[in-house]
Amino acid sequence: MIAQICLEIEATHSLRKELARRLEESFGERYKKAISLVEGGAVKLYLFKPSGREIWEIRGKKGFYQVMPHTNFCNCNDYYFRVMNAKKQLCYHIIAQRMARALGKFEREKRPDRDYGKITKIWKKSIR
Repeated sequence: MIAQICLEIEATHSLRKELARRLEESFGERYKKAISLVEGGAVKLYLFKPSGREIWEIRGKKGFYQVMPHTNFCNCNDYYFRVMNAKKQLCYHIIAQRMARALGKFEREKRPDRDYGKITKIWKKSIR
């Protein structure tokens, strides 16, 4: 469902009221938190060259989280305790990443491939 809505958002790079309503109906408070992150500039894409690797980082209220949109993965506790247990569809960090990409509202930072390990060690520490 979110994929279809994000395609519609991406076509115009705007969030029409009807689409916002559908997102709120589907995700409730998670949508509100996600749009707040997007509007607050909390979504960042690291682009690594020459490999073309991408890492999405979301600055949440308790830290920085890695989102992998192609697998709907986030390393936040909500993902591990509610999404993986099928209690919730998505965490709000994933929703924020999807919306930010569709709206084109995210920070981009290009880095050489040699920096990949420096960036990813942030999240490796958080899962130990």
